[in-house]
Amino acid sequence: MSKVLATYAGAAIVIALALLSPSAVHAQNARQACAADIQQYCAGVAEGDGRIARCLHQNEQKLSPACQSRMRATAGLMKEVVAACEDDVHRYCADAAAGTTRQCLRANFRELSPTCKRELFEAKKAM
Repeated sequence: MSKVLATYAGAAIVIALALLSPSAVHAQNARQACAADIQQYCAGVAEGDGRIARCLHQNEQKLSPACQSRMRATAGLMKEVVAACEDDVHRYCADAAAGTTRQCLRANFRELSPTCKRELFEAKKAM
C-alpha cells in the first residue's frame, strides 16, 4: 500500500484522534456509554493513542447497545470530517511519518480549508 493510500486509510482514525482526545466532554460521554464494555473487553489496554477505541472496535459485536449507539454516532461524525478534510490531510500530511498525522494537522490548523475547519468544529461541538 502506498504511503498516500495508507494516509487516507488511516485518516478517519487520525482525524478522530485529533478531534476526540482534547474533548473531555466526549471522553466522558463515551466512557459513560461504554464503561462496562471497556471494563469487560479492554481492561488490560493502556489508554492513549486510540488504543481503547481500537479495542472497542475489535469487540464491536459484543458491545452493549448504548456503547454501539455511541460508536455509530461517532463514526457518522468521523465520516463527515474525513470527507471534508481528506484533501487537507493529503496536502499537508501526506509525507508525515506514521503516527504523526495528528500532530501534522494541529501544526497546519491555520492552513486547513474552511470546510475542514467547520466540520472539525461541528463534530467537536456535537460530541
